[in-house]
Amino acid sequence: MMLIFVINLLFLLIMVMLSIAFFTLLERKIIGYSQSRKGPNKTFIIGLIQPMADAIKLLAKEVNLNSNANFSLYMMTPLANIICSLMMWMMFPFIYCFSFMKMSFLFMLSCMAFNTITIMMMSWSSNSNYAFIGMVRTMSQLISYEINMMMIIISVIMVTEQMNVATMHKLQKYTPLAIMMFPMIMIWMITILAETNRTPFDFSEGESELISGFNIEYSSVNFMMLFLSEYSSILMMSFITILMFTGMQGHQFFFFCMYFSCCFSFIWMRTTLPWFRYDKLMKLNWTQILPISTVIMFSSFPLKFYCTMKSKKKSKLH
Repeated sequence: MMLIFVINLLFLLIMVMLSIAFFTLLERKIIGYSQSRKGPNKTFIIGLIQPMADAIKLLAKEVNLNSNANFSLYMMTPLANIICSLMMWMMFPFIYCFSFMKMSFLFMLSCMAFNTITIMMMSWSSNSNYAFIGMVRTMSQLISYEINMMMIIISVIMVTEQMNVATMHKLQKYTPLAIMMFPMIMIWMITILAETNRTPFDFSEGESELISGFNIEYSSVNFMMLFLSEYSSILMMSFITILMFTGMQGHQFFFFCMYFSCCFSFIWMRTTLPWFRYDKLMKLNWTQILPISTVIMFSSFPLKFYCTMKSKKKSKLH
C-alpha cells in the first residue's frame, strides 16, 4: 500500500511540474496577444518547448553568491519553499489518499504558514536592504490576508461540515456554495491574489523600487525553485477554489473547464489591472475585507442551521 502512495505522489509531482511549465507558456502567450504581439514562438512549433529551453538556461547559469549572505540558510530556503508548495498537492483527491488528508485544510494552512517563514528566512539570509524591504512588505501582506483566508475556510467548513476537499462536493450537489454565499467567493478571489503575490498585489517584487524584492540575490537553480513555487501556489489555489465553491468534482469535464477558467483569471487580471498602492492594499484588508469576511463567517452559523432544519423536514416527509 505504501508503494502505491509513493507512486501516486511521484506521478502527481511530475504532472504538477509539467503543468507549471505549460502554464507559464500560456501566460506569456496570452499576455503577448493582449499586447498585440506573438509571445514565445521560436522554439519548435509556436514555441511549445520554450519552458524546457528556459529551464535549461536557468540550470546552466552561474550561481551568484553574496559574500555577506548566511550561506547555509541562503542555499536551503528556496528548496524548503518549493517543497512546501509541492506538498500542498498531497490534498489532491486520489483513489488512494493519505490517511491524514481527512483534515486536508489544516495541512494546507500549515504548509502556507511555513511558506511565509521561508520567505522571511530568504530575505534575512541574503543580507540585502532591498530583500529586507521586500520581506517586510511580503510578511505584512501575507499575514493580513491569511486571516481572511482562514475565516472563509471556517465558513465553508461550517456549511459543508467537511474538512476534506475530497468530500466537500457531496453537500453541494444541488446548490454550489458560490451561489449560496456569493460575496464570499469575491473576497476569496481578492485574498488568493494577495496570498500568491500576483498583480495587482505583487508588492514584494516591485520592479520599479525593489528590483524583484526578497529574491533579488537569487539566480540559477535557486531562482528557478522560487519561480516554480509561485506558479505551483497559483495552480493549487485555483484547484482549491473550484473544489470549495462549485461542487463539480464528480463531473470531470465541467470541473476542468472551471479549473482552466480560474487559472485563466489569474493571467487576465495580470494583463488588465494596474498596481495598487501598498498602503491602500493594507487599508483595503483591515477596514473593508476583514469586517465583511467576519460577518460572512458569523452568518454561516444561521445558514447551516437553516439547511439542517430543511433537511430534517425532508427526511420526515419521506
